[in-house]
Amino acid sequence: MSGSEVIALVAVVTSGIVGVAGIWFSFWNSNRERDLRLAERREDNREWYKRTLFENRIGALQEAKLWLNRLSDAMNDPGAANAAVTIEEALDWYQRNVLLIHGEMPETSPLGRFLYSTQASIDMGDDRLDFSMWQEASKFVREKANELVPRIDI
Repeated sequence: MSGSEVIALVAVVTSGIVGVAGIWFSFWNSNRERDLRLAERREDNREWYKRTLFENRIGALQEAKLWLNRLSDAMNDPGAANAAVTIEEALDWYQRNVLLIHGEMPETSPLGRFLYSTQASIDMGDDRLDFSMWQEASKFVREKANELVPRIDI
């Protein structure tokens, strides 16, 4: 082989090696970019989930306070709505929102205890509100809301 043939062969081999290295680097870089985009998307999804869960939990706690007030009105005001219907609606709502309210499946709950006790009282013909249980349930709801949204002094 002459010197120019060797140079040509080295140039072809070198350009082949450079070409393969370029293809490999391009492949590696695209995989790395894809992994970074996937990590960003996972983080965005995680943040969306946390924000949505937070908003749903706050909404459920606000509704819990509304149900406590409605039950108090229904049981303390003879002209108000039927207490039996109100407690049935409140229990149905509570059963659908128990995880949002507590953040877990509770063993016991002041809110649940109040609602079920009120239903039992109404079923036995007693339309009086157990105010101490109502206060305990109301305090529980307030504390849960304060756990989620601590007071900010500005």
